[in-house]
Amino acid sequence: MTDYNIYCYGLLAAAVIAAVIGVWCQRMDQTSLSFWEKFPRNRTAGTIIGFLALLWCVPHAAPIVWDWMQGWLYPLVFICTVLGCLFLDYLFARSLGGIFILGAIYFLHESFTFHTPAAWILVLICWTIGIAGLFLSAKPHLLRDFIRLIARDKLWRAVATGFFMFFAGYSMIVGIMHLTRG
Repeated sequence: MTDYNIYCYGLLAAAVIAAVIGVWCQRMDQTSLSFWEKFPRNRTAGTIIGFLALLWCVPHAAPIVWDWMQGWLYPLVFICTVLGCLFLDYLFARSLGGIFILGAIYFLHESFTFHTPAAWILVLICWTIGIAGLFLSAKPHLLRDFIRLIARDKLWRAVATGFFMFFAGYSMIVGIMHLTRG
């Protein structure tokens, strides 16, 4: 599989994930708030997403670490996953923030590499998601506050739903365009 195919399928996967998040935002209300406001602290989901984020970091870290550390990168993924699970609070929110940051960087870079149509739209979306990831990583309680906000306020719920559905639609269209031309 080539880098181009990975990018195309990544866009399609991002479209599906964004659509799921958009539907989740639309369905959020006061009745489901008691379950979802605890989710940013979920250790199981946070451990899985954090593990995937750390695995994603290994190829980026490999060129910049010393030669003697190369063999330690994958074992460090497991060690850091266990340590994060044991000692970090709001693990899901932090892990989600990490995935948002990594995804934003990936799609920004590849959109210019593969000449994505209307890439400026993807750039704005990625900046928004990347900045949200930075906030979630630094202040993970903001995910809980965001969940409370969209459960309470219909305007914010509509904005969040619209953003993720727009991202889903754009990613799906561009991913299909890339697959058909390449």
